[in-house]
Amino acid sequence: MKSIYFAYALSTAVRIAGFYLYGFLILIAEAFHSLTDILILVILRLSAKVSEKPADHSHPLGHGLAGNVGALIAGVAFISILSFELLKESVSRLVSSEFPQQSLQASIIMALSLIPVLAVLYHTSGRERSPEMVALRYELRNDLLTGISGLVAILLSRYILHLDALVTFFIALIIAYSGFRLIRDNARFLLGYSPEDEFYEKISDVIGQFSEVEDVHDIIATYMSPDKVHVDLHITVDGDMKVRDADRLTEVIVERLQRELPEIEFATIHVCSEGKERLRTTYDKIIKG
Repeated sequence: MKSIYFAYALSTAVRIAGFYLYGFLILIAEAFHSLTDILILVILRLSAKVSEKPADHSHPLGHGLAGNVGALIAGVAFISILSFELLKESVSRLVSSEFPQQSLQASIIMALSLIPVLAVLYHTSGRERSPEMVALRYELRNDLLTGISGLVAILLSRYILHLDALVTFFIALIIAYSGFRLIRDNARFLLGYSPEDEFYEKISDVIGQFSEVEDVHDIIATYMSPDKVHVDLHITVDGDMKVRDADRLTEVIVERLQRELPEIEFATIHVCSEGKERLRTTYDKIIKG
């Protein structure tokens, strides 16, 4: 990953230098675009390390949501602020009569800044398909596409005077959308996001394999991290079952659940005696009314 950080940093530095030399807003906008990618990668990597910490007295379910906290910080503190500044500067440039010159030199700078991005994209093309690497390649392709668009816009700016400010405005919107997406996708986990209906149906199917279980109800599942779930549920058994047998049954059910649904990190099972009225799952009560 160090080479990837270096490539992004090099691309960003070239664009910032180009902005100060030739004054094209597109260059600083693309520099900020690359900077947000670096910041997201760094924050997510650091928060991923925190999320690997085992459970302790203050965090009995672990630190799995640390990555979501980091991404939320990136979305709010960095991307939103950067996009706002770019939007403000592009609007200011649109209403002014100030236009940068030397578009040829600026376009060369932009082209040079794309070389590290291309190198990293080529270097990672055949590597693992981990979520982190897939996300990285997605951002690299976006950076390359917007960089090429910026290059074309700089070349055409000598004919369309406000093109520099217009393209910068749209790049700022792209950065703002990235921030919004980060906030949206990570806030839901911090608010106790629950899996979809299919997950609940699988739990019912697995527990239905046990002849000792009369019924399963009041299932509630929440994410502890993007790939780990805590499940709480009730099962109905024969009222004459011994406590020792019921305890052993819950252990076997948890083992089966975790084997067939590996995303279940913790499972709490409450044993109820027979004869109770069948209850819908908590998920059904909340979502379906």
